[in-house]
This record gives sequence, structure tokens and C-alpha cells, in this order.
Amino acid sequence: MKAQIECFGCNIRQAQEAAAVVCPERDFLWRVSQRVCMVYAHADPNWTPAYMTSLAHKVAREMTGVDDIYAQHKKYYNHLALKLYPELQRFVGEGDGALERAVRVAIVGNIIDLGVYREIEASQILDQLYHVQWGLCDFALFEEDVRRAKTIVYVGDNAGEIVFDKILLGELKKVGVEEIFFVVKGGPVSNDALLTDFWEVGLNDFAQVLTTGKDECGVVPEEGPPDLQEVWKRADLVISKGQGNFESLSGRKEKIYFLLKAKCVPVAREFGVEQGALILKRNHALVDGNGPSPKKVYSSGGVILRKRGEMVEVLLVQKRDSGVWTLPKGHLDDGETEAEAAEREVQEETGYKVSLREKIGEIQFTYHRNGESFEEVASFFLMDPVEEGKKEEEQEIGEVSWFSLPQALTVMQYDNEKKIVIKGGEMFQKC
Repeated sequence: MKAQIECFGCNIRQAQEAAAVVCPERDFLWRVSQRVCMVYAHADPNWTPAYMTSLAHKVAREMTGVDDIYAQHKKYYNHLALKLYPELQRFVGEGDGALERAVRVAIVGNIIDLGVYREIEASQILDQLYHVQWGLCDFALFEEDVRRAKTIVYVGDNAGEIVFDKILLGELKKVGVEEIFFVVKGGPVSNDALLTDFWEVGLNDFAQVLTTGKDECGVVPEEGPPDLQEVWKRADLVISKGQGNFESLSGRKEKIYFLLKAKCVPVAREFGVEQGALILKRNHALVDGNGPSPKKVYSSGGVILRKRGEMVEVLLVQKRDSGVWTLPKGHLDDGETEAEAAEREVQEETGYKVSLREKIGEIQFTYHRNGESFEEVASFFLMDPVEEGKKEEEQEIGEVSWFSLPQALTVMQYDNEKKIVIKGGEMFQKC
């Protein structure tokens, strides 16, 4: 992945925050920022975001004179994650699909990133575990490849996060993977895990350790130590954790699965997902023409609008399991048209009888359920409420409520649905 315009400002901020751990004085941080800007004045558009981040942190280390700026922070998050470890084990053991749950645990741990978030609390992490949505999930492919693999290289990311990786490493052992090599950074950069972190959290019970040989974000196998290069070449599968590793490994030909949380806009844009979504994605070089294609499914729903005084309101439903506010919609039954399904699903989910106007448009998204990948096409119609009836008992739907358009755009999570609401509002105003 090539660096994006947003990377300049993000990495100057990272250098400032790292340097401020040692010396928070304004004049000093000003000089740090100036030095990073001098380095970036010669930036190559073909650099990766990970390399830009590495340069910024190098400036912070050199100017503070402290090699491992986040050493105490890493210890803190290792210990915090170890306290959560029993809860993570319980989550994975709650029913069938332990491997899939372990993958979710590992990805959720990617929130422990001091380059993005200054502080992360235990409650935030557990909330992510139960509520954050998938953006992309190639689990069916992942499970098939893992069960065939004898040797796996697992490229770790941040301290603290590696305790969440420990959960997945345990499940990989259970399905029969014989050799697992866990890769940490060769020297301090941000809060990335080092050899000391590997031993501190007990990863040695599940994997052998290798290093990148460098104090840089991401990994370039060809520039690593000989043992890393040797294992990399013979591995059946590579698991890459986090944004930095994705940024440096995307586009390679090996069988790589990227596990991460899309924490920044450029990475979310690269994957075509909402910012904050969870991602399990096999590298594109292998996906094209290989493995089962996602099953295509169709759904239909509505943007129900009404006018109250000068205010336009939209009716939203809240998913019971996730708490996410969304537009009412559901899958087409056999023989149904888009319009028929939209009218039926809206009444079932909201209790309102509606009259349909014109079609607003479609959105597409992918998700994973019960071991299968799906690509869904959802159509939405502009609707007028005609009569409020009794909402049928819906397992999926908790609350139903009217919101002003500005409020709706604030509480809704998915940008593609927000665009449908905006377009529907424009069409409604013209009627």
C-alpha cells in the first residue's frame, strides 16, 4: 500500500505524542515537528505508510535520546491484556466456532495501538469484542487454509495486543498446525511488540520467536535476518496482524491473511469498508480466481420519511445484538420483487404500513456467517408512513425510533446507508 496524503499529518502527530512522553515542552515538540517535516520534504510517493511512520518515530527517539519511549506503556498494556485473558478464553469457549471467535478476539486486540489511540480502557476492548461489525471476513477461506497448513508465520503487531494473539495461537495448535513462528520487531518503534514482550506474556508456550531485524513498522522479509527469510519461504501460510504489517505486505504473492481493525481513513478506504470495521482478508493476489466466491444475496428495505413542522424525520431500527441503528431491510423471499420485499420487511421490522415511492438506490457489502462468505446487494425505496401498527416480535430488532436527518446521520454507523438517507432526503424535499 502506498502512503496517502493523510499520512503526513498523522505521523507528525505520532512523533509529537511519542516525544511528549519524554519532554512535553512546547518548544521541544515544535523542533521535533520541524525535523519530521524536513524528512518528509523529500518523501517519495511510493513509500508505504509504515515506512513514513518509522521515520517519524526515529526522529522522536533521536531527539529525546530514549530508545524505547513506550517501554512502560507496553508493560501496562501487556498486564491489562493478561487480566482480560480469562474473559477472552470464555468468549471463545461459549459455543461452536471456536476458531472463528478466536480470530475475532485477535483482531479486536488491534485496538491497542498508541499510534492511533492515546489510552485504551478494558471496557472499550470488551465492548469491541461483542459489538463491532465485520467489514470483510474471509473466514471460510481462512479455516480451509489453516487446516491444511503445517507451518505458519504469524507477524505480530503491538504489545498488549499479542495477548489476544495468544488466544488464536492456541486454536491454531488445536486444529493441527505443527510449527508456528511469531515475528516481533527487531528494535523499538511506537508500541510494537519486542522479544521482551513475547516472553513476558508467555507466547513461547505456543510459538517460536523470530524478529524482523529492524526497528521499523511493518516487515520486509527479504531484508530480515536469515532465519526469518528461511522460514518465510517454506511457510504454508502467513498471518499478518495490524495496519503497519498490511501496509508493508499488501500486494505480495504469498498466501497472506490480513487481520486488523481499519482504524484510519486511508486503510478503510483501501479495503472499501467503514472506518473501525474488523477485517479478515486474504491477499488479493491469491483471491482472484482462487477459492470459493462469496454467495450473492439480495435484500430490500426503505427510507421512511415524514415532516414534522420544518423538520424531516427518518425511521430507524436498532439491532438487538450490536446496538447499531440502521435502515429497516430484509432478504427477498422466493418470487418476491424488490418493492414487495421492501414493503413487507419494513412492516415486519417497524410495525408501520407504508406506501412506496421511487427506488433510491443500492448498496453492496460483504459479511461472514456460519462458515460462509456473502456479498449482499440491498435496494432501498423512498417510503411514506401510512399507518402505525403493531411491530411483529423480531429477534434481530430491539428499538424503533424517529430521528431528524442530522440526528440520524450521527447515530448511524454505516456510511453507505447514510448516503442512501441523504439521497432519500433530497428526493423527499423535491416532492
